[in-house]
This record gives sequence, structure tokens and C-alpha cells, in this order.
Amino acid sequence: MSDEGHELLVLDALHSLQRVTPVGPVEVTTATSTGDVLDRLSRWAREFARGQAEATVKAVRGDWGQYIAWCDSTRHSPLPASPDQLEAFLHNAVARGRKRTTLKRYVYTVGLIHEAAGLPNPAKDPLWGPKWAALGKDLARRKDAYGRPDNGNLKKQAGALLEDDIEAMLTGLGSSLHDLRDAALLALASDTLLREAELVGVCVEHFQQQRATGNWTLWVPFSKTNQAGEEADYRFVQASTMARVRAWQAAAGIEDGLLFRPIGGRPRQTTGTAPLPALTGPAGAGADPSQGLPAPIVALKPREVARIFRRRAHAVGLDHAASISGHSARIGSANDLINHGATTAQIQNAGNWKSAEMVTAYTRRSQAGKNAVALLRQRKHGGGDGA
Repeated sequence: MSDEGHELLVLDALHSLQRVTPVGPVEVTTATSTGDVLDRLSRWAREFARGQAEATVKAVRGDWGQYIAWCDSTRHSPLPASPDQLEAFLHNAVARGRKRTTLKRYVYTVGLIHEAAGLPNPAKDPLWGPKWAALGKDLARRKDAYGRPDNGNLKKQAGALLEDDIEAMLTGLGSSLHDLRDAALLALASDTLLREAELVGVCVEHFQQQRATGNWTLWVPFSKTNQAGEEADYRFVQASTMARVRAWQAAAGIEDGLLFRPIGGRPRQTTGTAPLPALTGPAGAGADPSQGLPAPIVALKPREVARIFRRRAHAVGLDHAASISGHSARIGSANDLINHGATTAQIQNAGNWKSAEMVTAYTRRSQAGKNAVALLRQRKHGGGDGA
């Protein structure tokens, strides 16, 4: 693939080393020489990139780049790594303020590429379990530059955009192109619990109205947990949200194809594998005069979703606006659901989570109001706080 966003660049990183060789002494394994190791990695990297989401490829590429940079600066050959070498790399990451979730990604990436090269995965060595446990203790005891506790084991969670937050943000929007687009984006994110990368992939053709009930649904052809499109994934869309979608379409002149597009300026790259019709309305880039052809249609970048949500949250004075991410509407709807009696399984289905673990993590604070102590106090005193 020519698009660097879809390339793993594993060998490029190895060949960029200045102070050490890419592959050190190789013991008797399925890989018998440096050439064998590099050939295996070259073939594997191409196949891995073909079968994974762009975000996954980008994450592995970035984590591998971090490991390569550390190896070069400390004069360690990246391959093969011993458990001691992997531990030293992670100790450096701990000192640089990295969190446990990032360390887990580093371990995954280094192990993944070792196995792809036909080399032993250092994270599967019997010594690794105790080393990882010790790293966890180091993270728990870590302090920041000011001497304050900085527990790197704690997961940082994005702020939630609850239904009331979304309503406040929508109320503050007008009829400009930016306002109409952002209103449709906010309302749809809240209804469907889509991740930011899934939101920017929504097309006009994905909306369907049920003949029997008149209700609207959104078909999600691909998602983080349904990358091959094997599941029939449909999300509920309320009528008021569809009205906002149609208002944005009408104002922007969007009849088909990608729904959420940048406003103003020429698109910089194409998206998808099939050509999409040019956006001819006010939000479009018009035609490319140098070629005499319509400019290609692009979707918003996933990172732009977070910026839009944060900007709109700041505009209405939400006190947690700084913590808003592109997943905040998803988190907020999950909390709205559990606060209104939905089960974890129902929320998991609504947001197409692969397991209940993330649902529990996102709704832990809301569920605290429903635990055994809270229920006892409510029964005894008729209120949540016993007052």
C-alpha cells in the first residue's frame, strides 16, 4: 500500500538504527540468520497491515518506533530481546511518565514482532511474570516532578457527555454550516454510541427507516469489534437526530456518500476504495481547476471529532470540557443507560463492546450509586445519602 497510514514500517525502523545492528546473535530457533529474520518480518508486515484497521497499524508502528529509538540510544540490538532488555525498556518508559496501558501496548508490540520474526517472545519467558509484577509496583509508587503521587496503574478516562450535556450543546447551535454539521455529529454520536473512527465513516446510504415502525436505524458496516463486517450491526437513531442529519445534508448539498466532511478548503487525500461523488454544496471544495475534475471527497479525521466535541463543550461552559474526547458521547450514553436501569449486557449490545469489561469501567462511578450500600441506605432512609 502506498498510503503510509496503512504501512507498518517495521523494517524501515530497523534500518534506521545508527549505533547497533538490527539483529543480534540468534540462537537455534526457527529463524536461522539475520536475513531469515528480516525476510520473515517483511512478509509478515505486509500481511499484518492488510488485515488490520489503520488505527491498529498506526499504534503498532508508533510503539515499535519507541522501542527502536530506545535500543539505538542504549546500544541494544532490538532483536532478539531478553526479558531483562524488555524490562529495561519499560523502566525507561516508567521514568518518562508512561502509564500501565502504554506499557502493555509496548509489551504486546515487542512480543508480536518477535514472534513474527520467528524469535522467542520475551514476554512469554517464565521470568517475565515476576518482572511485570515488579513494574506494576514501581508504577504505583511513582511520583511526578513535584513529588506528588503519580500512580501509573490508574486508567485515565475521558469525560462523559451525558444526554443533558448533549442537549445543552445542541441548544447553543445555530444554522451555520459548522453548527448544522456539529449538531448532527453530536446527536448521532449520542444515539448510536459510535466510536470516533466509526462516526467519520458514516455514509448517507447507511440510514434506513423501518417500514413496520417508522423508526430510523444506522447500519454500521465495520467497527473496531467487527472489522470484517461479519456482524449485522444496526443502531437506533431518534427522529430528532434524523432531522438534524437531513438539515446538514440539505445545507451542504450532500445526497450520498460520506456524511461528515470538512468545511472549506481543498481535501488533502482520498478516503476509501471506491470513488465518491463530489460535494457540490457550500461545504464542498468544488472542482480541481488544475485537472478539470471534481475534487475527491474526504471524511473528517477521527481526531477532529474530539476537537469538535471539546470546542462545543467549552462554548456552553461544561466544567469538564477539557477532558472531553471523541468517545465522550459513547461514554455518556453508557452512563445514561445504566442510570435508567439498563443491564450491562444491554449496554454492551448498544455500543457493540466485545466484552462487559469496558462497560463496567466506563460506568463504575454511576454503578457506585447502585451498589449494596447505596441500596441499603435508600431502603432505610428513602434517599441515597441517608439524609
